[in-house]
Amino acid sequence: MPSTDLAHGDALPTAMLDRGAVALIGGGPGALDLITVRGLSLLRQADVVIVDRLGPVGLTALLGPEVEVIDVGKRPGAHTVRQDGIEELLVRKAHAGHRVARLKGGDPFVLGRGGEEVLACRAAGVPVQVVPGVTSAIAGPTAGDVPVTHRGAAVALHIVNAHGDLGPADLAALRDPGTTTVLMMGVEWLPRLVEQSVLNGVDPSTPVAIVQSATLTDQRVVHGTLATIERVAADAEISHPAVITVGRTAAAGFLDPSASGTALRGPGREAPAVERARPAAIAASAPVLIGCAHGTRSREGRDVVRAILRRIGELVPGIPVREAYVDVQSPDVADAVADLSAPAPDVRTREDDAAPAAVVVPLLLSTGLHVNQDIAAAVTGRDAAAGAPLGPDPRLAEVMAQRLAEAGTHSEDAVVMGVVGTRDPAGQAMAHEMGRVLARRLGREVSVGFLAAASPTVAEAVASRRAAGARRVVVANYLLAPGQFTSQLEDAGADLVAAALGDHPLVAEIAVDRYEATLGA
Repeated sequence: MPSTDLAHGDALPTAMLDRGAVALIGGGPGALDLITVRGLSLLRQADVVIVDRLGPVGLTALLGPEVEVIDVGKRPGAHTVRQDGIEELLVRKAHAGHRVARLKGGDPFVLGRGGEEVLACRAAGVPVQVVPGVTSAIAGPTAGDVPVTHRGAAVALHIVNAHGDLGPADLAALRDPGTTTVLMMGVEWLPRLVEQSVLNGVDPSTPVAIVQSATLTDQRVVHGTLATIERVAADAEISHPAVITVGRTAAAGFLDPSASGTALRGPGREAPAVERARPAAIAASAPVLIGCAHGTRSREGRDVVRAILRRIGELVPGIPVREAYVDVQSPDVADAVADLSAPAPDVRTREDDAAPAAVVVPLLLSTGLHVNQDIAAAVTGRDAAAGAPLGPDPRLAEVMAQRLAEAGTHSEDAVVMGVVGTRDPAGQAMAHEMGRVLARRLGREVSVGFLAAASPTVAEAVASRRAAGARRVVVANYLLAPGQFTSQLEDAGADLVAAALGDHPLVAEIAVDRYEATLGA
C-alpha cells in the first residue's frame, strides 16, 4: 500500500527502501517543509534513522516507536560521532538487514560529506540511493532576504568551506563584484576571513550579511561591510549555526523597492553593474605595500603575520597593504607583484624619479636566498621595487627584550639568540650584528645560534653557555612568528624560550620605515 502525504493525503511517488540498504536524504536547514516528498516516503520506510544536528529532525517525531533514531550531530569542537564512525554505523546497520535512512542537514553533496558516506557504503557492498536536499548555502541567505543571484548585480555564486584560510579561487570570487560568495562554517573564523580578504585586495566596503539559525524561530540577520562586520557580529553576539554572504546582494535593504540595488538591470556579467574593478595598485595614489613573509603551515603563525600587516595598514592609512609569501602559502610574491604592477622596460632602482606601483617589504629578518632571489626576481622587469629586510634594527632588540621579560627571565640568565639561519655570509653577518645590538640593549653577553644552514646551532650555543658555567640559559626568539622552527627552539636544551617577535607595534613601524626608505622618503 502506498504511503500518504501527511499534509495533503495524496499518494506519494513510488520509492522503495530495501532491507540492507541506505537512503541518503537531503533536508534543509532545520525547516520541516524543506524535505522532499520522495525523501519523506523513504524515511517512513526506515527501521533506522541516523540524523544530523542541523537537519529537519522534527520529522523523526512522525516515526513510529519501533524506529531506532540515532543522533550523530556535530557541533563545533564536539562531535557526537566521528565521520568514520558514522560511515561504520551506516554499513553495520545495513549489513544487519535494516532499512537505513541517513537524514542530512542540507544537500548531502554540498559540504555535507555525503560523497564520503556513499563511497564507504558502496565499498562495503551496501546499495545507496541519494535524495537531493536544499543546501543552507542558498536557503540560509534566502531566509534572511538575501538573494544569492540577482539580475544585473550578481550573476555567479561561489560557496566556500570557510573553516580555515581562503584559497586563491575564493579570494578571486570575493574580489569579483558580479559574484556572491557564501561562507559556510565561518562565524568562528570571521576575523581571519576578513583580514585575509582585505589583505588580498577585496574592497572593505563590500556588503556582508550573516543569517543565524536560518528558518528557525530564533533566526537573526545582521548586515555590515567587510570593514564593519566583525564589530556588528560581536555587538549582536552572533554565533553558529550561521551563514555568511558577501557581495552586492548582501547589502541591507537590497530588496527594498526604494533601494538602488533592485534597480540594477542587465543581461549578465558584461553589464556595467558587474564590470570588474581596476586593480588597487593602478588606481591608488600611493604605491601598494606588499608585506612578504616566509609563509607557514602554522595557523597561529598565519594569524600573527596578518595581524602585523593589519597593524602596518593602520600606520599608513590610504596606502593599500597586501600579503605575499616566498614559500608554503599563497599568494606567491611573484604572483602578487604581477597582479599589482605593470611590466617595466628596465629594473627599477631607488634613483628613479617616478614612484613604482608596488613596493615589496620583506617581513624577513636578514638577507638571504628569499630576499636575493625570490623577491628580487619578483620585482625584476616590473613597475615594482623591493625594500630591505627588517633586521638588524635596535627596535627588534627592544621587542626581544620585552619578550624575554614576559617569559620571566632574570638579569643573571645567559642569553642565546635563536636565528633561523642562512648560507648567505651577509645574512649570517646581519644575525651576528643583531646579537650585538641585543647585547647592548640587555647589558650582557648574547650568543647567536642558528637553526639551519649555519653554525653554531642553537643547541650548541646553549651547551656552550652551560659549559661556561651559566646556571640558567634562555633563548631570545629571533623568529617573526610561530612555525616549524618553534619546536626546534624548544628542543635546544634551554631552560626557557621567549615568544617570537610577533604582532608588535615596533615590528610594524620598521616595515613602514623600509617602505618609505625604498621610496626615498
